[in-house]
Amino acid sequence: MDCSFCAEFTCPGGGGRIITRDGDWVLLPTLGCFVAGYCLLMPIDHLQAAADLPAQELHALEARIERIRHQIAGECGATIVAEHGPGACDLGASCCTHAHLHLIPIGAADAVTDAYQHTGGAPQVLDGLADLRDLAGSPYLYLSPQPGVHLAWPAAGFPRQFVRRVCAGILGMPDRYDWRDHPFEPTMLATLTRLRTALQPQPSLSA
Repeated sequence: MDCSFCAEFTCPGGGGRIITRDGDWVLLPTLGCFVAGYCLLMPIDHLQAAADLPAQELHALEARIERIRHQIAGECGATIVAEHGPGACDLGASCCTHAHLHLIPIGAADAVTDAYQHTGGAPQVLDGLADLRDLAGSPYLYLSPQPGVHLAWPAAGFPRQFVRRVCAGILGMPDRYDWRDHPFEPTMLATLTRLRTALQPQPSLSA
């Protein structure tokens, strides 16, 4: 399988971009890190979309997301979570077939939600991440603008890298959303260093 993320995680000496590992998932700073703290949460093993997980694993993933979101927000400010889930034969708004959730520190969550609704109309409101199971097999967009809020849309009409386009525009750099053209490598490396220190397990104190 030609997957750059699988190659990165499994090659000898690979994984140098990983901030922390939580079970079978890893957190890493994204290429195109246009704001400090912008990370991807990804499974080590190849998975196409979060919606493809069993409901029990989605419950566990939701708890993991909220734990990591809280940690990133403590360092970098309020953080949204988004996924461009590909379908079985259609990438939709995604750029690759290895599942990844965007965690983006941005204080304008309402503006992000408004942009999604402007493009896709009213969202499907999910009770929790496990409800993504209903969308498995078809491309979708998932957005959690704040903890406990889960929204989803069919991918039709949404361009690739949609959440990046929206957030880069809010931050005043609408022409620098594409990670291929604008990797923001210094911010990526600074995020790696900062969050590795902040998120590493703290030693317990002896009595």
